[in-house]
Amino acid sequence: MSENIFFKISDLKACGNNVIIGQTVRIRYPELVEIGDNVIIDDFCYISSSLKLSSNVHISSGCKIIGGKQSHVSFESFSTLAPNVVLAAGSDDYTSGIATPLVPHKYKGDYEVGTIRIGKHCIVGSNSTILPNVRLHNGACLGANSLAKIDLEKWSLYAGVPAEKIKSRDRVTILNLEKEYYESKNE
Repeated sequence: MSENIFFKISDLKACGNNVIIGQTVRIRYPELVEIGDNVIIDDFCYISSSLKLSSNVHISSGCKIIGGKQSHVSFESFSTLAPNVVLAAGSDDYTSGIATPLVPHKYKGDYEVGTIRIGKHCIVGSNSTILPNVRLHNGACLGANSLAKIDLEKWSLYAGVPAEKIKSRDRVTILNLEKEYYESKNE
């Protein structure tokens, strides 16, 4: 893997094997980023949050994972973000205070900084946004151009603004494919 122009791979908290990070990926706090094996982060992504990626995770081009040093975002295995997704683990309320990270807390008014947790086999569609303190349980998916303000149930497909449950996913087939994948790696 070649070095990135915005940070050194050695600056990351941890980095597994078979990791591809695009040359234009920007990581503001690389010391807060842990990356597992078989991970791809495509070009033009911006990360300004504590981040933990398990194995077999893909972050497509143009994604933003934001929230500052106090926020945390995590992905479990086999999860992916389609292009231009925003994971906002920190957000101002827009009604009081100064809405910028450049002023001390006492001037900010109400704002929320927290976590976003993406479970195993989750998919987030293009141009979607997930707000602070939302969890996508294993197998949950968010359709394109959607807004997640609440936790998404296991093995369910959500879409819309705000996102609503549309239908269930085929958990058995997906888990059988995962088992087959791991078995093929041991051959």
